[in-house]
Amino acid sequence: MRHKTGRTLAAAGLATLLAMAAPAANATSPTSEWRGWLSDGTGGLRDGAERAIILGGALLYENRHMVAGLTLGCLAGGAMGVTGAVAAGAATGGAALPATGPAAALGCALGAAAGGVLGRPLDQPME
Repeated sequence: MRHKTGRTLAAAGLATLLAMAAPAANATSPTSEWRGWLSDGTGGLRDGAERAIILGGALLYENRHMVAGLTLGCLAGGAMGVTGAVAAGAATGGAALPATGPAAALGCALGAAAGGVLGRPLDQPME
C-alpha cells in the first residue's frame, strides 16, 4: 500500500513537470512576458504599501501618547487583574483560578481605556 501511493505521487509530479515544461519549450521568450507582468504588479503593490506605511506612521505619530497609554494601561491593568484573581484563588483553595483569564482581560480593557484617556490630551495640546 505504501509504494502504491509513492508511485502515484511520482507519476503526478512527473505529469506536472511535463505539463509545465511543454509550453515553455514552445514559447520564444516566456520570461519577458512574466517579467513585464510581475514588474507591473509589484510596482503597484510597492506604491500601495509605501502609502500605507506613510499614512500609518503619520497616524501613529499624531497619536503616540494615546497608543503608549493604551499599551501601558493594558499591561498594568492585566497584571492587576491576574494578581487579584490569583490571590482570590489562593484564598479559595483554587476555586477562583478559572477566573484568571477573564480578570486579566477585564483589567487590560479598563487599564487601556484609562491610559488612552490620559494620553489623548498630550497628543492634542492646543485644543
